[in-house]
Amino acid sequence: MRCARPARAAHAAGTLLLWVSSSGGCARPPLPAESIADAAPEAPAFLAVRPCPDEASYATDTGVVTFGFLGTPPGFSYDPKCLAIDAGQTVTFSGSFSAHPLYPSAKRGTLDGNPIGGTSSGDRKDIRFPSPGFFAYYCGVHGGSDDGSTMAGVIWVR
Repeated sequence: MRCARPARAAHAAGTLLLWVSSSGGCARPPLPAESIADAAPEAPAFLAVRPCPDEASYATDTGVVTFGFLGTPPGFSYDPKCLAIDAGQTVTFSGSFSAHPLYPSAKRGTLDGNPIGGTSSGDRKDIRFPSPGFFAYYCGVHGGSDDGSTMAGVIWVR
């Protein structure tokens, strides 16, 4: 049965939408193929998030981001600063958090649901990334403006 027009009816909890056919009977609208709650989250289209201007900037062959003063990586930087992983994977941040406190960005990339929590002690932190997005981070001492221009990076979760 095909419905010609929707009609509204008042209900105590809000508005109830009825589908009324041209013959006077009612039919339900078709059910979706799968509910939204059951659908897997879609990976976002590429988003340039400073300091990672394009897809080619992202490393894909590691699950470890290192940082330090001297040696590898040299100076005040993350290696790699741009890392692409699949949803559900874990990234290990390795270096001195007392010298380079790790913070999630409040200005760049995907702001909601960033699993990177602030930490300023220890030398290793494993962080699981359950959902797609572009999760930016920075050093609280050497990236204090959180604009991605200094000691900063992005985890692209696909």
